[in-house]
Amino acid sequence: MQDNGQKTPIIGYKKGDRFVLCDGGCRLEGARLVGLPELLALDLGKEPSRAELLMAQASIDLHRQHLPPIDRGRLFANLCREQGCTAKQLAAMLHVSEAVISRSLALLQLPEDLQRQVNERKLDARRGYLLSQESDPARQHELASQATALSREELAKQVRKAKSTVTPQVRMKRIVCPLPTGVSISASGAELSLDDLIDALSDAQKEARKAREQGLDAKTFAAVMKDKARKGGA
Repeated sequence: MQDNGQKTPIIGYKKGDRFVLCDGGCRLEGARLVGLPELLALDLGKEPSRAELLMAQASIDLHRQHLPPIDRGRLFANLCREQGCTAKQLAAMLHVSEAVISRSLALLQLPEDLQRQVNERKLDARRGYLLSQESDPARQHELASQATALSREELAKQVRKAKSTVTPQVRMKRIVCPLPTGVSISASGAELSLDDLIDALSDAQKEARKAREQGLDAKTFAAVMKDKARKGGA
């Protein structure tokens, strides 16, 4: 704090001539220790309810990103309980995407030791989210031991592969996915499963992004992909 100043405001409210502290006791003690005469504060205007205090903490964290990933997930979980709302509703209240909330909450599905690794940055939170999609703790630990050696795409495939051994895979020659935007995505091949579709869409997305960076239009991109497929099958 002495070297870099105050990064996160304390939270409280004015009561007469006093400022009643609701959050930030450690920051206050740190300021006293290093002799800072003033602190940046968020004045809530009145004594906050627990839900209002949690909302203030969440808003600060979303802008400052100072909370470890698991602590952020717990904050969002507490907010959902206090507000009696869903992850989607909380996202709207905080003006963030639903994915930000749902991914943080998903980390709480990990075993406690893996949660500690995520909080200590020994396990990347994005990989932790992928591991949370696996319901078996033993398998989560097995995949976690491989996580640093695998790319996120490879780890995602391993998680899907594990789930497919539990869930029977229905296979189709053609899968059509109409989207709410009016666009339809179609995939065809020999005995496609849902995992095959996910992998195909992931590969197509990568190629499309590359094409956009190269300045190609949709028609040229389709022709290039057709040519690549023909050469790959030759």
